[in-house]
Amino acid sequence: MRVVTIVFVLASVVVPDLGPGRCRAAPTVVQASAGGNHSLFVESDGSLWAMGNNANGQLGDGTTVNRDAPEMIVASNVVAASAGFAHSLFLTSEGNLWAMGANANGQLGDGTTNDQDSPEQITFTGGVTAIAAGGFHSLFLETNALWGMGGNSLGQLGNGTSADVHSPVQILPAGVYVVSAGFQHSLYITTDGSVWAMGYGFYGQLGDGSRFTEYTPVEVLTNQSVFTGATAASAGYEHSLFMQVTPPLTYSLWGMGDNLAGDLGVGSTTTHLSPVEVLSSNVTAAAAGGEFSLVLESDGSLWGMGTNEDGQLGNGSLSSSDVPVKSVTTNVIAISAGFAHSLFIKSDGSLWAMGNNGAGQLGDGTTINANLPEQIIPRQQLIVTNLALSGVNLTLSGINGYPGGLVVVWNSPNVVAPFSQWTPIWTNGVGSGSFAFTAYGVVSPGASPEFYRLQLFPIE
Repeated sequence: MRVVTIVFVLASVVVPDLGPGRCRAAPTVVQASAGGNHSLFVESDGSLWAMGNNANGQLGDGTTVNRDAPEMIVASNVVAASAGFAHSLFLTSEGNLWAMGANANGQLGDGTTNDQDSPEQITFTGGVTAIAAGGFHSLFLETNALWGMGGNSLGQLGNGTSADVHSPVQILPAGVYVVSAGFQHSLYITTDGSVWAMGYGFYGQLGDGSRFTEYTPVEVLTNQSVFTGATAASAGYEHSLFMQVTPPLTYSLWGMGDNLAGDLGVGSTTTHLSPVEVLSSNVTAAAAGGEFSLVLESDGSLWGMGTNEDGQLGNGSLSSSDVPVKSVTTNVIAISAGFAHSLFIKSDGSLWAMGNNGAGQLGDGTTINANLPEQIIPRQQLIVTNLALSGVNLTLSGINGYPGGLVVVWNSPNVVAPFSQWTPIWTNGVGSGSFAFTAYGVVSPGASPEFYRLQLFPIE
């Protein structure tokens, strides 16, 4: 959303909010990752950006100050980023692994348990091909070898012990091509298309038919044909998703684990200890979050299921759903589910967000939750072209760069008052292009200064 503050002291002054650090031409977002209460994204020039909770230095900007708007962390050469619960990993074009944030369990892999508020390169020099940051542990691939570090009290590293690991340890020497780290469990897919899991299993998130915690990998799906097999996996808070392909190139979605909020989207709230089919076809991506899931279909539509109390499903409500509900109709190409917020990328390279925003993880310049998708990158400016007083009436006109939205004018006698204490005095919808409206009877000439805030809530 865009916010413009208007200050009246007899004459009129307009101060547009351009957003910090966004002075260049519209960028293209190529990858995004939603974590516990922070977000990371990578742009086409290889720059890494971050926003949200920074209490443990997980944004990597050298501070522990939260950021409610995107901040550049690394200027170039980044090809992938992964946001964990309170730590972050990123991968450079040379195959080097970097980390920052919480490290009490050794999840940064630097041999210590000290938090890091700036990126540090882990001992691997080249060769890293994939990364996954979980709750308190981290996984990565070196070509097809699986490595891990960090919290392991519930076997999430799968190395046969329950001891935390402060430096990378090899879990499998070869044969892995997909890896996902959940809150306290892990999934991976081998090159033959089989699905494996390890770690905390009380809610059935390992999919092995039990509630046991597993300290070594257990096979969930055994592939028996070169024409079938798993192609993607996502480990969430206490549930898991994976995609399977069957002839002729039919991509189905399967899930297992906790389903109390309808996380699995199968029309019930029954926990499943073994994989259950969620969607039989047309699935191109899936992401497991806190107690919700996101699904991308082949027509570019975005669907969500599970808890929605913070608006993380992005369908305009706060109601949970045990079946998939559509939030975006077309053009979505990538998705990421955090603990209670969601990110997605459209085909034009724009970044969108919805859900919990208490730490600024949506990057919209506020800490207000959003139950509809908001465009974060590029920031399309809401421009006020004219401001005038006609008696006691306030008239505004301008240009809306969004396809449409809801415009609200807020009033307060105190510019530093908490936003919850501002009063809405005018509401209307606007489409893209120019707009004009009048708020009647809102100005008191000769009285103490009044402050007005113009706010646009964009919609599709």
